[in-house]
Amino acid sequence: MVYSSHMETNPAPAPASPSSRSPKFVRWAVMLGIVIALNVFFLVVRALVFPSPQYEDFCPQSRLPSPTTEQACAAQDGIWNPAAPEAIEAKTVGQAGYCDVTTKCQKPFDEAQKSYQLKAFVLTVAFGIVALIIGVLPIGSSIVSTGLSYGGVLAFLIASIQYWNEAGSYVRLGISGLALIALIYIGIKRFRD
Repeated sequence: MVYSSHMETNPAPAPASPSSRSPKFVRWAVMLGIVIALNVFFLVVRALVFPSPQYEDFCPQSRLPSPTTEQACAAQDGIWNPAAPEAIEAKTVGQAGYCDVTTKCQKPFDEAQKSYQLKAFVLTVAFGIVALIIGVLPIGSSIVSTGLSYGGVLAFLIASIQYWNEAGSYVRLGISGLALIALIYIGIKRFRD
């Protein structure tokens, strides 16, 4: 048997790296999966750390019929609202108004909700900052780094949207300014051309 020297001198091609073998859509799917799973994780942790106030804890639903007199309304800790004069003529005596049993309990619920939204905002922004910082560190996988970075940006977006209505004008300016400064700083430090 004669062996050609040509076969012995040509080495076999090197195997492709795992990242070059994966199609681009698989890489994108993994990256998007990291972004979504990371933010779902953030929301679950936030719900465990700061449970949302429940309306029923502040304004329990009464199984009693709605009070029809001012005295019955006061007994259920409600506020009696007299009806307009036109409605009094059309109704029977004793029902010239209605009882609002939620006015007194609504204010403490609203205050608890505002406090919760502030805490949830701060925690979600903190999670986003940590994810963004870890994402820009060289951890060896561009897919994981990109997923964590985009996940941090999405956490900022979710936190801002959820708190935007409660925030005043200066807080909105501060939120948007800090996010912009942080992203520009990370972009300059991490991605120098």
